[in-house]
Amino acid sequence: MNLRKPLTTTHPHGHVLARPDRRLGLIRISKNASTESKVRLECRDWIAFDAYDGPTVAFLREPVSRFVSGVPETMLRMTHWVAAESWRGDRVEVPEDVYSELAVVAREPIEAVVTRFLELAEYAFFDAHHEPQHAFIADRHLDLRIDPLLYLTENFEDAVARIEARTGIVTRKPADRGNRGGAKPQAGRTRLIDLARRTTRTGVYRKVAHSGFLGLRYRGASEPMELRELNGLANRFTREVKEFGVPGELRTRILALYDLDHRLWQAVTAHGGDVLASEVWAEVTGPALSLAAGRPA
Repeated sequence: MNLRKPLTTTHPHGHVLARPDRRLGLIRISKNASTESKVRLECRDWIAFDAYDGPTVAFLREPVSRFVSGVPETMLRMTHWVAAESWRGDRVEVPEDVYSELAVVAREPIEAVVTRFLELAEYAFFDAHHEPQHAFIADRHLDLRIDPLLYLTENFEDAVARIEARTGIVTRKPADRGNRGGAKPQAGRTRLIDLARRTTRTGVYRKVAHSGFLGLRYRGASEPMELRELNGLANRFTREVKEFGVPGELRTRILALYDLDHRLWQAVTAHGGDVLASEVWAEVTGPALSLAAGRPA
């Protein structure tokens, strides 16, 4: 196996997201219940790995599911234009050639879009939403940089209960939010908030200068539009991706790209979660990986 590719610049790698009381730190892996876990565990302060000495946790997700979920997320955020609007801090600025290759297939059937996206990821990861999960905790030599307790997004509530038992923290209860399942908001959270946002043209009523890939796919041009409209297109694209399913050949390619992630997820699943990364790392990387990477076993 080759050494993993360089880290993307769309995530604060090398940092934990810690609680204000420092009783817990979260390795926030994109597309792995990252928002839900941040809120439930009340983690909000970014701290460098070497400046934090408390317990840490990370959530893993089955790689094919994560990859497919990441496609709409990247398409919503992706642009190759500098985002002049200061509030657009979640934009993912990718190289122009990456954007152009995706723009070419914007009006094509969903299989062509997902295939092109996978081809680009195979060439080089350009967004943390599809960057390998192990890259968030290991260096390019596949040595652990930090040793979190690993849990599964598939058993999220059980994981939260076990984290509470281990650390003694009391987590927030699940909120009844409108964006469960990845749906993007198209209005304010309440009627009053929505009225205020609409009146002041803030929140989802702000206008973005470029609607990017989604504008091309559904409107024929990357035209300006309100964020709520863009979010509506993102929800539509997400439904397309979910309904697509993943053909066997594409699934095989995705698993090959995320081979180490898949074995790590399988190992943690076999242990039932709640296991330190260091306890499964040797069985996941093993002599074969070390030799393939050109390092002594």
